[in-house]
Amino acid sequence: MNLFALSGLLIVVTSIALLFVIILFGKTKLHKIWAVMNLVVAIWGAGSFLVGQADNPEAALFGWRVGLGGATLISVFFFHTICVFGNLKRRKTLFYAYSQAISFVILSITTDKVFTGFHLVFNSLYYNKANALYSMLYINWGIVAILGFYELYKIYIEGSGLKRAQALYMLIGFGTGFAGGALTLFPAFGISLYPVSNFSIPLYACIVTYAIFRYHLMDITIVFKKTAAYSLAAGILTSVFVVLVISMTKYLSDLVGITSLTITAAAAVTIAILFNPLRNRIQKIIDNIFYKKTYDYYAIIQQVSSTLTSMFDLNNIYKFIGNTIYEALGLKSVYLLAAVTGGDYNVVYHTLYKKEKSKKSEPEKEEGIRTIGCDGLNKFFSASNDILIKDELPRVEDIIGMPAAGQIKKELELFQGEAAMPVFVDNKPTLILIIGGKISGDVFTNEDINLLKTISDQTAIAVKNANLYKDKLYTEKLASIGMMSATFAHEVRNPLTSLKTFAQLMPEKYNDTEFRDIFSKIVVGEIEKIDGLISDLLDFSSKKKSTRMNNFNLTELLDGIVNHVKDKLEFEQSGITVEKNYNGSAVNMTGDAAKLKQAFGNIIINGCQAMHGEGTLKVDIKPANQNVEIVIADTGEGIHPDDVSKIFDPFVTTKERGVGLGLAISKRIIEDHNGDIQVQSQLSKGTVFTISLPVQNE
Repeated sequence: MNLFALSGLLIVVTSIALLFVIILFGKTKLHKIWAVMNLVVAIWGAGSFLVGQADNPEAALFGWRVGLGGATLISVFFFHTICVFGNLKRRKTLFYAYSQAISFVILSITTDKVFTGFHLVFNSLYYNKANALYSMLYINWGIVAILGFYELYKIYIEGSGLKRAQALYMLIGFGTGFAGGALTLFPAFGISLYPVSNFSIPLYACIVTYAIFRYHLMDITIVFKKTAAYSLAAGILTSVFVVLVISMTKYLSDLVGITSLTITAAAAVTIAILFNPLRNRIQKIIDNIFYKKTYDYYAIIQQVSSTLTSMFDLNNIYKFIGNTIYEALGLKSVYLLAAVTGGDYNVVYHTLYKKEKSKKSEPEKEEGIRTIGCDGLNKFFSASNDILIKDELPRVEDIIGMPAAGQIKKELELFQGEAAMPVFVDNKPTLILIIGGKISGDVFTNEDINLLKTISDQTAIAVKNANLYKDKLYTEKLASIGMMSATFAHEVRNPLTSLKTFAQLMPEKYNDTEFRDIFSKIVVGEIEKIDGLISDLLDFSSKKKSTRMNNFNLTELLDGIVNHVKDKLEFEQSGITVEKNYNGSAVNMTGDAAKLKQAFGNIIINGCQAMHGEGTLKVDIKPANQNVEIVIADTGEGIHPDDVSKIFDPFVTTKERGVGLGLAISKRIIEDHNGDIQVQSQLSKGTVFTISLPVQNE
């Protein structure tokens, strides 16, 4: 068998194999036309095999009739395949292409006008001699092929994402096949060239088969599991070793007389050494070609699941989901759109890659929020809650109609998107994720789509939980406002009642000097109470941290508070003793002295009130490296264990008077100074507050 016959046999095998793949996995008009194209390629291969095996002109003539009968139709079916692939309307051109091709086929098979004689090429092949009709056939064949490549090139230039990748591999695959096929016919024109270029046609089949696996060429999707791929590779490797062993055994036995048993043993050792490394190497090649992965699917799902369970802020959820998908898939851009009242969507997250001159890619984020309509996408997601791939729009036209498909295309192009994923909450597309193509140029694999679907489901749960949490906070806020209003109204009403009573009596007792003196004192006192309540409320409602940082001696500050309380207790003839359990050494620190004085004062006054006029209040200062501890202990009634966790909540109080803001304000002041406050209490034994503060605050 010469090389030309071998090339023909390879063409038949590869074309028939590709034909079966198309028949098994393809169902559309495009697949049928492409299948017929591969059938005529196989006929050309069969003719080449017959020509290569022919030992006389008559046998060669039969082979050429068969081969050219198929070859003449290859360019026509190629052009037709491209037209369907690109949704091109080229009826007149197709009519011309089919008419001339069929005419030449009939002439080639039924007459001798195409074949006028034969000559030997390299004394081994009977090649026909080209005449005017044969030349016309060749030229028409080439024109139709060139038209097909022109249309395919336009599809590649104008396309994007998956369509562009498919068009590229079609250009490479079909270009390789047609280049070899065209050169194969050169000897007919007297050009002394052995037609080894025929071997490029099987390469066409290999290239497009790879594109089917990797890029779903012609929309053919084949799930080729790793285990099957590895098993096939191991089988091929084993077959190669078996062939080598048999060949070496026969060759060496005949050449040097070594026994087959010795050769087999040596071959077995060689195989044992080389098999595993070669198999591992082949598996890596398979992974890189067919199963290229840039992320750990299960690790990402676990990370998303665990993180979203503790997220209740919608903006944080949007940012986390956007960043996760963006980084995992290596995308050019990500947009996250949230539904708003009226049917429009706000862009709540956006990031993309910007190519710098250094060729390094860095993320760029958009700060503004735009509102847009997504009527087309909404219509699609209402009919199907599946992920939408831009290149698959022609296939969904039957579901949503051509106008809606056109609208979707515009909406995706607005964001340079290649795919869109919905997030349904309560059966409504609450979020739409629009993602650009991959930076690597790869298409979205089944694994990518499964990842997006899983993230979509988990995001839906997280968004719903966040909304429920937001509603809960709102309800609690309303309850808190109600409690505050009731407490504040009660506390303000008492002094106002006193003021109203004295104001009503004033006209009658204006001349009573004693009454006026009492009235003046009560008015001032009651107004101070109201002013204190308002001050507490303003302090609590203000969320701004103090910026009045100054240097002060903590010991002197506490001394001033303690001495003031002692003087007040002595004035009131109270049975409370105040003890200072520190040595008076200076503790210099930085902070807002006035605010800290307010915080310590609230705690000390609370301790005195808890003892109801009898007991001991102890204050201690304990410097510790970069921090200082202030311990304030009383011997009062203590706090019930169920109430200890609530004492720093606003509007929670067990006292007959007050709105319950003192400890809440103190806690905020201490935390604003990067400090911490802890409480321990026992009923009937007392309460201990431990405040820890850094010496330096910034």
